[in-house]
Amino acid sequence: MNRSKIVAYAVGGWLFIEVVAFVLVVQILGLLAAIALGAGTTLLGLLDIKRLIEYLRRRMGKSETKPGASPNMMDGGLQALGSLLLILPGFASDLVGLALKAPSIRADIARRLRPDPRRGPRTIDLAPNEWKSIGVRKPRRRRAAAKPTETPPAA
Repeated sequence: MNRSKIVAYAVGGWLFIEVVAFVLVVQILGLLAAIALGAGTTLLGLLDIKRLIEYLRRRMGKSETKPGASPNMMDGGLQALGSLLLILPGFASDLVGLALKAPSIRADIARRLRPDPRRGPRTIDLAPNEWKSIGVRKPRRRRAAAKPTETPPAA
């Protein structure tokens, strides 16, 4: 399956989820309240983008910060993505955008996206003369620890 079909299915699925979410919100709150809620989340996203831009301007303007230190780009990127999802019309995207506003969720996503520095390469490429097969050994069974003999209680 080529990439354009995958993207088309993903966009179609997302639109279906948005329509279902909108219908559910309209049934629960009513049409006018649903429209007001959608406009409110869009306004919230726009205000948050403004706040992020001002924060980045202040952060980039400070040259007295630690040399070589840069703002956490992954966290800022996830905050910006959350704000953009709030701006988009639709309640499912608003829910994901609000979730990305939570620092614990952003930290968890960033931890999962970053490569683990403790893990080395998964494949080590060796020439045939650089290794030998040692066979498969069965793990040794541990002996059961000897149980202490029970002595009769002293009277």
